[in-house]
Amino acid sequence: MGEQEKVAILMAPRLGDSLLMMVIANNFRNNGAQVSVFGDYIWQLRDWFPGFDIRRSLTQQQAHTALSGFDRAIQMHPGWPFDLTQAHPNAVIYDEHVIITGKGFVKAYQMRDFCRDYFGHTGCTHTNGMVAPGGVEKNRYPRRVVIHPTSTGALRCWAPKHFGRLSTDLIKAGFEPAFIVSPAERADWQWVTGVGAALPDNPGLAGVAGYIRESGWFIGNESGIGHLASATGIPVLTLTGRMTRTRAWRPAWGISRIVAPWYIPGGRLRDRYWRILLTPRHVMWAFGKLRSDAAAADSDTNITAKEAA
Repeated sequence: MGEQEKVAILMAPRLGDSLLMMVIANNFRNNGAQVSVFGDYIWQLRDWFPGFDIRRSLTQQQAHTALSGFDRAIQMHPGWPFDLTQAHPNAVIYDEHVIITGKGFVKAYQMRDFCRDYFGHTGCTHTNGMVAPGGVEKNRYPRRVVIHPTSTGALRCWAPKHFGRLSTDLIKAGFEPAFIVSPAERADWQWVTGVGAALPDNPGLAGVAGYIRESGWFIGNESGIGHLASATGIPVLTLTGRMTRTRAWRPAWGISRIVAPWYIPGGRLRDRYWRILLTPRHVMWAFGKLRSDAAAADSDTNITAKEAA
């Protein structure tokens, strides 16, 4: 039997990208490699990834020495967070081997297939190895709808006034909206408590993950928190003005839907106006579809369980 391969996986400083790259880490681990993950987001979630060697992010100055004992090193994007090819002789840059975005694929599945086709892995999976720690109960509050109203760029964010109306509509329908924002964003979103929504103060990213998993639903802009919700097993509704890109990058570890305006202008107008043209009524309609999807999945699971009994 050959010596166990030692693989280093370096994460870009983005939560969604990091959770997706854990698909590659998980497949290497499942195929017998010794995997070390370098990334601050995954380090914050280290209790959710049992069995992985998880370390803080490397600087370019640290990389050559820190990676010297590994057989190969992998990162997602060229030159981000730094040029990995200068730090390791057997570096693999994922984006240099795949279609980065476009029609006809989903990123999490693409990563699974990459592990099979490029690395020759067997039994490949699109799961990323995330497991809830003990004491975190899935769907403990089934009527709670976690809302994430921010993202990395303003043009990715639905209009704040629409989030307020959506909260009111959810409350009327018997749900409990709760807004997840960073500590730096809390002052800008304090007003949601005035319409009856919660604004919880969760401790760190692991606290956010636990809060989401104990909720029933997630609605938010295209963002890393949407991927986190999906990885914890919660149904996700993503709001967007860019359907092609969002389909490729959508959260894919559970039940999910994407909702965009019925009509979107072309070019630069799309980024500016989708935030207004997508109405709260349309989002509530899509949320109803998401709930129907979840109910159908539960029904299928129950039927399968009965057949197996």
